[in-house]
Amino acid sequence: MKAEFLKKYAHTWRLFERIVNDFEADAWLHAGRGEITPAGYSLHILQSVKYYIEDTAPIQFESGKLFEPKWHTVSKGDLPSQADIVACMKVFQQKTEQWLNDMDFSAKNTSFNWAGETRLGVVLFNLHHMVFHIGELSALLNESKNGDVEDHYVKSV
Repeated sequence: MKAEFLKKYAHTWRLFERIVNDFEADAWLHAGRGEITPAGYSLHILQSVKYYIEDTAPIQFESGKLFEPKWHTVSKGDLPSQADIVACMKVFQQKTEQWLNDMDFSAKNTSFNWAGETRLGVVLFNLHHMVFHIGELSALLNESKNGDVEDHYVKSV
């Protein structure tokens, strides 16, 4: 079972990276409405993964921009670049793989009561949360390219 989750998470990270890389530079900060931008959603995904895997290590983007500001209140100028997000994805992909490898799926979930009774519930919740927001990113990408986008889901498999 663990191997299957590792594969599903790996696919999700590949999909996330392909979508992020497919945005035009201007669309990265301006597609969407208000704080709902590709840069903001991408930051939210990474911040959420950090939260659910209970990673406490300090993170700073390669550009020097901060990782911690709330994605929905940070100014557009302080949002991470696509390169920042992709580099940070690599870090969190490794951290997530280690988290999964170290996990006892049947252990009691004492951290996130909304995610289920066991740690497996947290694994599923985190994956669903990522996929939900990646779907929103995909919609923003589609909108920014007037419907002319690659099928990143299939190409990531």
